[in-house]
Amino acid sequence: MIILEFNTREHTLDATFFDESPQYYDNVMTIKYFEGFYEVLQKQSNGKNAPLFRVPLSSTVIKYTHE
Repeated sequence: MIILEFNTREHTLDATFFDESPQYYDNVMTIKYFEGFYEVLQKQSNGKNAPLFRVPLSSTVIKYTHE
């Protein structure tokens, strides 16, 4: 199971892939649905959002916080 913990106020993401240690990402702007996957978008230094990674819908849980 993949667990994504997305803080929409801080624009941070903790991603746990199959019982490994969580990986931390900052400047995460959104998570969107894309052809059977969730696509995580991160703001780049040029100000544009670019895909960081994709994870399958069937094995992913997303937890949103707004604090």
